[in-house]
Amino acid sequence: MRIDSIGASTHSISFPEEAASKSSGSFAKSIEKAIAKVNELQSEADEIANRLAAGDAVEIHQAMIAMQKASMALQFTIQVRNKIIEAYQEIMRMQV
Repeated sequence: MRIDSIGASTHSISFPEEAASKSSGSFAKSIEKAIAKVNELQSEADEIANRLAAGDAVEIHQAMIAMQKASMALQFTIQVRNKIIEAYQEIMRMQV
């Protein structure tokens, strides 16, 4: 059994073409898409939780995974919002 170090990983991160190209849209549209995705994850988690509570055939691990995905997406969105607000406040403090 061979164990590679973390630095030897050959995995690369690739971004979707629309996110990589500058002409695809504005920052506001990117944020709007991200918020829509977070909302979709929240709705999915709510639906699965309601089905689980109603006694439908839903695996508990599926419900937990959906809830954790939604939670992590929301936490990430909140952190991005905080950074945006922090950057705005820093710009407003600059003297011209």
